[in-house]
Amino acid sequence: MADIWNAITDFFGEYEVLFRVLLIIVIAVLVNWLLRFILTRLVRSVVRGVKRAQDVDSTQELTAGPYLNARAVQRTRTLGTFGRNVITLVIGLVALFLILASFGVNLTAAITSAGFIAAGLAFGAQNVVKDVLNGLFMVFEDQLGVGDWVTIGEISGRVEEVGIRITKVRGINGTLWFVRNGEALSVGNASQGWGQALIDITVDAESDVELAERLAVEAGRELIADPEFSRRIVGQPEVWGLESVHGDRATLRVSLRTRPEAQWGVQRAWRARLQRKFRENNVRLATELPKFPGAPS
Repeated sequence: MADIWNAITDFFGEYEVLFRVLLIIVIAVLVNWLLRFILTRLVRSVVRGVKRAQDVDSTQELTAGPYLNARAVQRTRTLGTFGRNVITLVIGLVALFLILASFGVNLTAAITSAGFIAAGLAFGAQNVVKDVLNGLFMVFEDQLGVGDWVTIGEISGRVEEVGIRITKVRGINGTLWFVRNGEALSVGNASQGWGQALIDITVDAESDVELAERLAVEAGRELIADPEFSRRIVGQPEVWGLESVHGDRATLRVSLRTRPEAQWGVQRAWRARLQRKFRENNVRLATELPKFPGAPS
């Protein structure tokens, strides 16, 4: 029995460093999984709590204090995604230093050297540093969040993930775009505040423009009374007046304030009602109603 115990002791003594490294890796993986799991559960708990309080299934349906509540959900998700990336990075660095210590490396010297290396990398990889810093600002300034509909440059889509260096945006046709945070010089966010259903109506210049305006307002009010759309609309239909008169055409503009991201669905429904009302009242459209770009299907 003593011989067996001595053999085991000698084996572990010979490969002590190897086992210590493996133990560090296993512990790092478990701690990383545990912290990410706790953070994910916390995020889901906050999101479910807000939605349960409002008795809704989707973020855009939040009613009481809709903008603040919806933003709280989206911001929580974004911070959760960003936090998971930070947890993995920090635990990875800690595990690396512990492994170096297991091989007898002087940590003070290693950290000092790492500082010089980081300074050199920062000088040589300025774009990477720019991406990381801009990503931090975007998250903490609440420029965008997971689930937001955004326009970054020529890309429009739904934010799926906000990383330390890369933001993933799912385009309207399903394409997943990887946007470097440092290249997001201007961000248009359709999920904050409120939306605006905006329609330009081009009618025959000989048509009764005032009648067209009244019909547009009536169609908007019918939409507000429709249970399917009543929760998406937060304002009353407004007539902005004639935008242009050219030859045999007159273009007037109408608008209706909506909840964030609801404007495109409201626009489509409003157009359908407008077309029916104009047909019933013999108001002739000169051209097809324009379609605004960037709207999700």
